[in-house]
Amino acid sequence: MNDGLHWSTIAASARPQLEQLRFGSRELGLKRVAAEFGISPQTLRRSLSALKFIEQIEGRPSPARRSLRSAPVAAVEHLARWHAYDPAGATIAAQRVRRGLYTIAALEAAERAARAVSKPERVGRSLVSACRERVGPVLRKQLAGFECAAPGASRGNEPAVDFRFRRTGTRKWTIAAIIMGPYRDQSLYKLRLDDWVVKALGLSLLYERVMLVVPTATLKRQCTAWLRAHEVAPPNLDIPVITPLP
Repeated sequence: MNDGLHWSTIAASARPQLEQLRFGSRELGLKRVAAEFGISPQTLRRSLSALKFIEQIEGRPSPARRSLRSAPVAAVEHLARWHAYDPAGATIAAQRVRRGLYTIAALEAAERAARAVSKPERVGRSLVSACRERVGPVLRKQLAGFECAAPGASRGNEPAVDFRFRRTGTRKWTIAAIIMGPYRDQSLYKLRLDDWVVKALGLSLLYERVMLVVPTATLKRQCTAWLRAHEVAPPNLDIPVITPLP
């Protein structure tokens, strides 16, 4: 049970248990671990993601200084969004959060104001659309003889992917492609790499071939190292390198 444990304590305790699980049992394991702490799986996911972000920007906790680990998880989520397009502004905001100078509502308002002032270029859906416009033609050229569905299109219970392909004249979509990110903040690629690889592995159970498109050869090596470390090597998973932005 939770017994009043702070979210960061729960995340730090739960993570080693989840890291020991092999692919295929992670989702059930997450539900089981969440139940042990008396929280929902979604709450546990948020806590794990928040802790991961904190470790990215703070490193190892130091008893000599305040840490974001004591902040509410919602505050950390606002900082993570802010950090994605304005790391300098988010760093200043994080200092105020550590000192307890922001309420959740005030932090949300500050992040919203910072976004309006910064006007980050191509965030959210527009960035994804631009990336698909760049990656799509490359994949179509590589998969000559295959028909491509409209980018992002899905029907019924089909999982969300960026592109689907099937041999011309057939009805079944047999190839799925997903694009890692895209992110303006380059540090997010490393931070969220395991989430993308796990998603690609899940899709490899549903499609004859899955393509996890990454923007650099370095990220491809990191994905390959992740698979090797977890002793997973699906023969139908490819990791092509395609620069997502012109």
